[in-house]
Amino acid sequence: MKKILLIGGLAVSTLTMAQSNDFNKLSIDFGFGMSKTFEPVRPKFETSFNFPYFDLGVRYMINNKLGFKFAVDYSRITNRKDVLSYREFSTNLIGEHFYTVVHWGNLLHSHDWDKMKKFTVIGWGGPGFSQMIGNGNFDNMLNFKGGATLMYKVSPQLALTAQGDLSMYAMGDWYVDMIQRRAFANAPATGVDGYTGGLALGVSYYLGAAAEHADWTPSESGNAAALEALKARIDKAEKDMMDDDKDGVPNYLDQEPGTAEDATVDTKGRTVTVEKVVDMDGDGVLDVNDFCPTIPGTASANGCPDKDNDGVYDFIDKCPTLPGVQSTGGCPEVKNEVKTLMSKAMKGVQFVSGKSTILKKSYSILNQVADVMNANPTYYLDINGHTDNVGNADNNMTLSKERAQAVQTYLMSKGVAADRMKAQGFGQTQPKASNKTSRGRAENRRVEFIIHFEK
Repeated sequence: MKKILLIGGLAVSTLTMAQSNDFNKLSIDFGFGMSKTFEPVRPKFETSFNFPYFDLGVRYMINNKLGFKFAVDYSRITNRKDVLSYREFSTNLIGEHFYTVVHWGNLLHSHDWDKMKKFTVIGWGGPGFSQMIGNGNFDNMLNFKGGATLMYKVSPQLALTAQGDLSMYAMGDWYVDMIQRRAFANAPATGVDGYTGGLALGVSYYLGAAAEHADWTPSESGNAAALEALKARIDKAEKDMMDDDKDGVPNYLDQEPGTAEDATVDTKGRTVTVEKVVDMDGDGVLDVNDFCPTIPGTASANGCPDKDNDGVYDFIDKCPTLPGVQSTGGCPEVKNEVKTLMSKAMKGVQFVSGKSTILKKSYSILNQVADVMNANPTYYLDINGHTDNVGNADNNMTLSKERAQAVQTYLMSKGVAADRMKAQGFGQTQPKASNKTSRGRAENRRVEFIIHFEK
């Protein structure tokens, strides 16, 4: 991956610096040859191969694959002498064209073919206008002309060319012998009226101060020296990224080339001595990382025993057999809805004044407590009775214990096992509020329900 990133970075940075402005874009293209007009010709007419035919244009390449060109061409059309014709004629055909140019040679990377390094091909096509002039008459037409040019590089400023093309004409009113179409029955006045093919030899002359023209620049950059420099940098990068001694450190970072095959090295390729690894308790956690090096444990608990795999070491885990969380000392978290219910029960369980008899209106909340205990067999419940400071302290202690036991007895009647509950009385020794006010005394008269997970 590092090798790919390094080479990619070099390529991007170099091409970015040498982009698009270091080759010539402008050329003058000229061709001279012959043409053949197939239409518009009247029945029993046939034109000869026409001389002269020439094409002159100015071409501009946006990059080395795409450009545009403006050109004019001229053909002289005559009838064949050996074919019976209505009369002899000589008509001048002139055209003005705007082409889109596609450099097929660069698109197809023809420069990579050994025998084609001095040859390339461009294609072009586009709309324009044509005029036929002859016999004192004049006709305007629309045209579309396209073709291809084979090029041979003579020098950085000059190329020889061979061109083939085809033109289509439309919206004409005259035949090539300058006889109007409407003079003949069923002659269409519009549509594709005719075709002319052309063959020409010529030259392309390149303008500009750069070393090469876009025609002979296969990459986006025309600077040959920059391309060679890029290749050299990529070659060096590839060599640097190799690892001759197979120690995992590339050559350009390796300060100790030729390391032994099984040697342990640092990030600079230098041999290092590895201390003997020790694991006294055999739990797979090395002693240097083991918080309990003499007691077999688990990796998740840093080498200490953790039966329930909750990340809390057994010797500090309040619930070593139940997976829990650190915030509760290794015990499971009590559900919020259970906490809310136990808080309501503390306020909702009421007794006959001065006695341990539970009022019937307290049964509903106690039934809910029983349901929670039966649904969660890992829960254990402390039932703690408390009183205010009114009356004798010993009597209050007895009363608080009897009330806690009364609650336990009720829950047992609802199916909660006795060994999962512990009833205790604390009398007036643990007030929650001041006993100086009636409100405070009422708050101190309570039964608390505390959930835990171990007996």
